[in-house]
Amino acid sequence: MALIRAGLQRLASVFSNGQGGMLSRFITNNAPAQNQSVVDTTKDVISTCNKLIEDRASRNFAIVHLLGKQWRVTDGDLLVVEGYWPPNIGDKITLDKVLLAATKDFSLIGRPIVQPGLVTVTATIISKGLSHTRTHFKKKRRKQFMRINFQRAEQTMLRINSVVINNRINEAPKNVF
Repeated sequence: MALIRAGLQRLASVFSNGQGGMLSRFITNNAPAQNQSVVDTTKDVISTCNKLIEDRASRNFAIVHLLGKQWRVTDGDLLVVEGYWPPNIGDKITLDKVLLAATKDFSLIGRPIVQPGLVTVTATIISKGLSHTRTHFKKKRRKQFMRINFQRAEQTMLRINSVVINNRINEAPKNVF
């Protein structure tokens, strides 16, 4: 008991001496030279992102919601989407449900989707067809019960033409739908 009390007194003396203790000295020595407000920092980040959007320095990618699934797409990607989908071969479409758009330098994250008109993802329908044959085989032993079912799902193949961040961040959208 005496050892614990001595240890606690020694620890209390470290933090209660005139210099403020080890922790506060560490924090004050590493404090930034200037205190920028949060508003200034936010404006700096937004202006940097706007400059990167104008320069188009790196390749854009987006995460889009399509037929109940999320897909990460960039320019020139091919997507094979399962399930019925009405567009015909050769149709050019715009994918509107963009959940995230980014480059290697910054990301625009939607809540739940990115602001309409800020990001445009265009695609072309390349082909429509059926998937490979899936076999469903059911058997119960010693009951002379066997069933074989075959299933082929509809598939649509898309080519992503472009992923473009249109507007500047924190400005009114130019063309919404």
